[in-house]
Amino acid sequence: MRERLFWILKNYGVKDRIAKAFLEVPRESFLMKRYPLSYVYEDVVLVSYDDGEVFSTSSQPSLMAMFMEWVELSEGMKVLEVGGGTGYNAAVMSKVVGDSGLIVSIEYSEKICKIAEENLKKLGIENVIVICGDGYYGVPDFAPYDVVFVTVGVDEIPDTWFEQMHEKSRVIVPINLKLSGRQPAFLFSKASPYLVGGYKLETRFIKAGGKLGNLLERNKKFLKEFPLSKVISISRPFLFLELVDILTRKLTKIDGRFYYVDDRGAVEFLNGEIRIYGEATEIENLLSQWERCGYRGFEHLTLHIGYNAFSRVSCSI
Repeated sequence: MRERLFWILKNYGVKDRIAKAFLEVPRESFLMKRYPLSYVYEDVVLVSYDDGEVFSTSSQPSLMAMFMEWVELSEGMKVLEVGGGTGYNAAVMSKVVGDSGLIVSIEYSEKICKIAEENLKKLGIENVIVICGDGYYGVPDFAPYDVVFVTVGVDEIPDTWFEQMHEKSRVIVPINLKLSGRQPAFLFSKASPYLVGGYKLETRFIKAGGKLGNLLERNKKFLKEFPLSKVISISRPFLFLELVDILTRKLTKIDGRFYYVDDRGAVEFLNGEIRIYGEATEIENLLSQWERCGYRGFEHLTLHIGYNAFSRVSCSI
């Protein structure tokens, strides 16, 4: 049956080394629910665990294979996986990176995390370390990583991950967009002080628990009283707000309205205009750059997420 999945992946154009890794790992060993083997090796999302309290899925194999290709996963790499679930994806990646590589997989649910540990142990997979905890913090003990591989929807790419990557490391990540409810995946490379990259495709993953899933709530405490300094009319405000969401990690929502907040000011997003209270240099810069790029959606821009630097956008060719 595994051969069927191998040929499905090959038909997607997946390279041999990655497709063969799926041949080496029995997917059914990571499913706590029973399925016919003919279905286990279809290119589908499967529920891997559900006890009515916690829930985990085994992602669509072709999507995971594409993620592996996009980050150029190869032998000897060290990978931080965020959202490990019951361990299947980490097991497949362990075959790609080989004995000289390492997968560090962090899972928020302690119950599911323990299941992953047991599943990997039963198969004798020794180059995967499973960590039970909040993926927001990464795992600094094994840093730096060549790849950060995220299989849950997150509200942001936190500073902690950036610090645990070396120059040119890649991150593939689905980001929860707060306005539309979309969850597009993005591919970035580290080029200090930025992560530089852009949109890849639409996804639908389980939303991360812990700090990776409550950014709007965490940012509420930063909203303070500042004097109104200017009002700017804006075209396509929805698209601009999504850019701000992805790039700045500084959004909050109060009484149905979105705000950008930092130490020097706040920005209120309204239909057709933005109101700036105090200073908001990052937002004004982003607005100018976005206008120069023709008011495009994030799918058609190169994104530069700043760490101790203002985020910015540039026009894709």
